[in-house]
Formats: sequence, structure tokens, C-alpha cells
Amino acid sequence: MAMSLGSSIAKNTVWLMVATTGQKAIAFLAFYIIARLTGPHITGAYFYGVSVTSVFVILSDLGMTPVVIRAIAGNREDGPRLFSAVIRAKMFLVPVAVLASIGYGVMMHQTPEIMGTIALACVAMSADAIHLILYGTLRGKQNLKPEALGMLIGQIVSAAGAVTAALMQWGPMGLAGALGLGSIWNVIWASRAAIKHGLRWVTPSWLDLRQLALEAWPFAVAGMSVKVYSYIDSLMIQAYKGTVAVGYYAVAYKMTYAMQFLPLTFTAALYPALSYAYAHKEHDEVKKTFLGSLRFMAAISFPISAGLSALAPRLIPALYGDAFRGAIPAMQVLPWVLLPIFLDFPVGALLNGSNRAHLKTIAMVGTMLANALLNALLVPAYGPLGAAWAGVFSFWLLYAIGMGFTYRDAGGLWNIILPLLRASVGAGAAWLAWRYIGGFMPLPMAFIFGGAVAVVLAFAVGLINLQEVMFAWRQLKNRFVKQDQIHAA
Repeated sequence: MAMSLGSSIAKNTVWLMVATTGQKAIAFLAFYIIARLTGPHITGAYFYGVSVTSVFVILSDLGMTPVVIRAIAGNREDGPRLFSAVIRAKMFLVPVAVLASIGYGVMMHQTPEIMGTIALACVAMSADAIHLILYGTLRGKQNLKPEALGMLIGQIVSAAGAVTAALMQWGPMGLAGALGLGSIWNVIWASRAAIKHGLRWVTPSWLDLRQLALEAWPFAVAGMSVKVYSYIDSLMIQAYKGTVAVGYYAVAYKMTYAMQFLPLTFTAALYPALSYAYAHKEHDEVKKTFLGSLRFMAAISFPISAGLSALAPRLIPALYGDAFRGAIPAMQVLPWVLLPIFLDFPVGALLNGSNRAHLKTIAMVGTMLANALLNALLVPAYGPLGAAWAGVFSFWLLYAIGMGFTYRDAGGLWNIILPLLRASVGAGAAWLAWRYIGGFMPLPMAFIFGGAVAVVLAFAVGLINLQEVMFAWRQLKNRFVKQDQIHAA
């Protein structure tokens, strides 16, 4: 039975990872086509409208879905009642989120075009709030395949609709409407899958709602922090510099943050491994795994950061055309967020896997406050470039706070700083090679040259060695997950 359950979890995890990677690729390709077809003004208006609803979407859930997942996964008696309580709560919370989104647009005196875009984006937000909890119940039942398929197909539907809207010149409202099509598809698919797998309505009591609120508030705080520091930059750019500037920033933002699927995939294997080792008090194994993951993340992130930054003056015009040259300054700075973001994934996996998730929440709240302050100081004067610098400083702060919480697990502060120093040296050398030697090469050759230099530098500064390369290969062959570790965790 144990092996059967472990095998099921492993297969489901692979389904979700493959689907997530496919989603990211489709979403990036669709955005690229949209930007090329519509230009910075319409791209900016669309990105801004979605950013508004992306900030206020947290009001439609308030951290309740993770509570339901945990309750159903643990076979708790109140799991079905908590699910029903969430559905009842969302009947009130979703309209609140919609009103907050539209109210923000009215308060900022937005144009009818942008108000219409926000309103249509609210359709997607409302549908997302429903399928989020439905997929959550299936996660609790350890059945990730319906979610993986549904989200992937939904992304295809949204992408096809958005490209059609761009070709037909339906403007930002057409693009937002296409986003809603994918979300509505997910509601239909998730509803059928949930009913098929035995989901039933159970009348909740006020005690269930109270219990839900008590368990959900830490998730709500963390989720609110993420949404604010992820999208406040776009809101401030629009307020101070206008829609075209948001379009410039959207290009740099999408190209940079699309790379996050790499650590997300790796963490799917890292989290259960750290949880297993910590639960069995294997402190040496925790230290070894944690430090190894830091080096691995540093080795992956430094060439991506350096390459995107160094090649930005050539990359933006080549991909998006001269209309988006205004994105180049932000694109030269923003990729440097990837180094602390990648390094912070192992920190988050360790804190969550060792029952210290509250410390991660503290770090995220601190990052949100710093990001909001820096955007308020820098965006009015520097626009997208100021937002990029605010992001870089904020995410380095996030990693610094995480270092303070985990350095003892690493065997001392020096052990956790060393991978960062090595990555910084490698990143600096790779940036110089890409910018001043690769600059004389055709762009495809520059990518190949810089990639080769980055591999040599990763070995030279000691971020990776042959043994770790072989270990990573074995992990890939084993579908990223050790089945017995996941079951034990």
C-alpha cells in the first residue's frame, strides 16, 4: 500500500510539473505575440488591468484553500464541512474583491477603456476563485491529474483567445475577456472532476467558519504580501508614468519572471526530501541537502541573470521590435532579482519542511513593506527602471532575512554566504563576457558562447562538480521525486 501511494503521488507530481511548465511556455509565447501585435499602449493597459485584479484577488480566498487542502489530505472529519464553509464564504468575498478592484480603478480616475479591462479581468478573477478551491479539494485527495490537465487546457484557451483578440484589434478589453474564457473553462472542468471524485456539499456551521478563519489567517497574510510586492510596481508606474510605461515594464517583467518555473520544478523534489530528513532528525542530511540545493540554485540563476541583463539592449528589439526599446533600461536591471529568488526557494522549502512557515511569512511581510516603500520613492522619478531597482533590493532583502532564519541549519553563516559569493563572482564574469565579447557576435552565437562560459565559470567557482551533475541526472531519471521519502514525509 505504501509503495502504491508513493507511486501515485510521484506520478501526480510529475503531471503537475509538466503542466505548469507547459502553462508558463504557452503564457509567455502568447504574451510575446500580443505585445508584437498590439504595441506598448494596449499591452500596458491590459497588463495594468490584470495587475489590479491580481492584487485584490487575495480578498476572494484569504488563505482558506490551503486549510481545506490540509484538512482533506489529513482525513480530518471537518474537511468536507470546511470546504462547504469556503464556498459559502466566497459568495460574499468574491463580490468584495470585484468591488475593490473596480473601486480602485474609479479612485484612480481611469479611462473607460481601462475600467472595462478591469471589469472583464474581474470575470477571470471570480472564476479563478471558484476553481481554486475545487482543485484544492482534489489536491487534498492526492489527485493532481485533473488540475494539471484543466490548467493546461485553460491556458491554451486563454492564449488562443488573446491572440485572436490581438489580431482582430479588440484592444485590452478583448485580451481581458480572453483571459476569462480560460478561467471559465477551469470552473467547468474542475466542477465535473470534483463531482466525479465524490465531492459533496455538507452544511457548515458557524463554528466551522470560525475554525476556518483561525487556520487561514497566516496563509492570508502570506498571500497578501506576495500579491502586493508582485504587482504594486505596475500600479505605481501607471499612476506616475502612464500606460505606455507599464507596457515597457510588462515586457521586462514577463521575460524575467518566466524563469521561475525552474526552481519551482526543483522544489517539488526538495521539499519532501527536507521534510523527511528533518522529521527523522537527520540533521547532517538536512545540512547537506540544503547547502547542495543552494549551490545548485546559484549555478542555475547566475547565468540567467547575467545573460538577460547583458543582452537586453539587443534582446528587446530583436524579440519585440523598436516600439519596446523603452523596456531596455528596466530589462538591464530586473533580471538580477532571479539570483536571490532562486536562492530563496531552498530557504522556503527548509522553513516549510521544518514547521517554521511562520518565519517565512514574516520575511514576506518585510519584503512587501520594503518593496512598497522603494516603489513609492523610485517610481515617480525613474518609472520602470525605478520599479526594477525596487524589485532587486526587495528580493535581496527577502533572501537576507531567510539567511538569518536558516544559517544554523547550514552549519554557520559562512556556509550560506559562500554560494552567494561564488554566484556573484560567476555572474560578474559572465556578464562581462556576454556584454563585451558576445556583443560582437550574432545573437544566437552570443547565447551559445555565454552559456559555455557560464558552465566553465560554474565549475571554476565551485558551484557545481561532476558528482552533483551525475546526482541531478539520476534525479531527472527518477522523475524528480523519491517515492519513499514523499510517503514518509
